[in-house]
Amino acid sequence: MSERSVIKISDARVRDTALISQRRNEIIQGALKVFKEKGFHVSTVRDIGDAAGLTQGTLYNYVRSKEDILFLVCDQLVQNYQDAVKAAISAETDPRKRLTSALRAVISTMEAHQEDLLLLYQEVHALERDALHAVLARVAEFVDGFARLLEESEGHGLIDFPDPDLGAEIITFLPLIVALRRWRLARYADPRRVTEGLVEFMSRGLGITPHGGGVAGE
Repeated sequence: MSERSVIKISDARVRDTALISQRRNEIIQGALKVFKEKGFHVSTVRDIGDAAGLTQGTLYNYVRSKEDILFLVCDQLVQNYQDAVKAAISAETDPRKRLTSALRAVISTMEAHQEDLLLLYQEVHALERDALHAVLARVAEFVDGFARLLEESEGHGLIDFPDPDLGAEIITFLPLIVALRRWRLARYADPRRVTEGLVEFMSRGLGITPHGGGVAGE
């Protein structure tokens, strides 16, 4: 986790780490609710405190500003993707299944948090420069993790794509379609159709098939 991700919580007057974690989550959930209802610019710290069930005084024990709260929200969204992929990978030992499970985990997480994703894309520009760079660094860390996974898969002869770094950029961006194009994808009654279609599309683009059977086209 980046230094900025604790957004002055590391300097807070509260030293109970369990309480800090609880308050962080309460602030994030309250902020998500308020930002979605009112938008970032209209929302106030008081609104967020009310939604989080915290007094304004208590809130300022953990954050300095509304921009700090937005950073916490953005940072947590990236963390959600990282956690989902790590969990998917750790549950599999077969290299092929590790890769396809990671693809599926990213898509499923983005589908589950599509409202939050839209908020991120709409409001991330409001972050201060240092905070924005910290969020972008977390995104880069996430993409780099996928690049390493592709390199691992290439080492096992499972993919037929010559540039793992570019492949990682593509497969971590393409699933955003579930949020950015949801007005079209809503016509599919079963979200699993979208998820599995994306997994198959990306798997074939990398030169594998999602359910085994060797390199696509063999």
